[in-house]
Amino acid sequence: MAKRVGKTATEKELKELEIFLDRFPEYKKMQKVTDALTTDLKQQDPAVKQKDFSEGIEELWYKIKNSGEGQVVFEKRNVRSLIYWRVAAAILLMLTISGIFFYTNRQLADNQLTKVIIRHVYVPYGKTAGIILPDGTKVKLNSGSTFSYPETFSKTTREVDLEGEGFFEVTKNAKKPFLVHTNTLTVKVLGTVFNVKAYRNDKNIETTLLTGRVQVELKDKPEKSIILLPNEKLIVDNNISGILNASAANAREAKIEYQVTALPRVSAKGIKETAWLYNRIVFTNQSFEEVAKQIERKYNVQITFEEQSLKNEQISGVLENESLEQALEIIKMTTPFKFRIDGRAIYLAHIGNAIN
Repeated sequence: MAKRVGKTATEKELKELEIFLDRFPEYKKMQKVTDALTTDLKQQDPAVKQKDFSEGIEELWYKIKNSGEGQVVFEKRNVRSLIYWRVAAAILLMLTISGIFFYTNRQLADNQLTKVIIRHVYVPYGKTAGIILPDGTKVKLNSGSTFSYPETFSKTTREVDLEGEGFFEVTKNAKKPFLVHTNTLTVKVLGTVFNVKAYRNDKNIETTLLTGRVQVELKDKPEKSIILLPNEKLIVDNNISGILNASAANAREAKIEYQVTALPRVSAKGIKETAWLYNRIVFTNQSFEEVAKQIERKYNVQITFEEQSLKNEQISGVLENESLEQALEIIKMTTPFKFRIDGRAIYLAHIGNAIN
């Protein structure tokens, strides 16, 4: 009966129970009471289940004790069988009560799990933010990032969601993997230090590993796992549609949708992937358009290019504590252009061309 209540009984066990109830119909009342009790528990509000459960058990005992009418009389040769079945029935009764108790508490636990509080953090342009997660993991978020995490992690995993850029120092726990979900990929770790850059409007998604080991799964190719070792960076096309699987003969025509590159052996402050942690922007042969996105986040502005060709200019440099105007003047040293600042709006154009 307990297995039947908990929906774990096999066909054979259900058949045995049916034969038993046919042979000892006085126990059919017990089954009906337990069925009524569990059905009632399913329909009730979780907040009152525990109280009603206790009252229901008392009522169950009362009805079982008073269910003697109509009992079957057995011949002497069936006395041993009767004793056997009564012992079995007593055991089943205890199992039934245990089963209902387990079922009720499991339902209450499930309802509590569905009420897990999810915290959402948004970091505006021009700001960064630091968070310590429930397990002690430290996260620093770059400007323009949205981050979600549960107030309490589950018993088996630690899962968070990121849109934007975050630097993670994950507390080690071999029994509970730490997963960072982005729009394109999922990074899985046990305990390590890494950076994830996953802005929705950026050309690429980047995962940079400093220490430890991470496993990256692409959303549309979950069977394909990419392992990163220290000082390696994974670059994934933000509009990924599949994994490169071309031969050398047609590799030029194939679109490279992800690649792993080695980082230079310099300090974390000197690596462009983590320079933002020190309020710096480091760019080496990057398009002006990509650098402009970083400037927008750092200075909380909106940049408009008057010409497409200016977006494609390749520029290099380092920005740190300069004002917005000083930063633009530094870039002008290698890429001639002019700009106009109108509040938080910045307009860029080639020298000699008009700016709206």
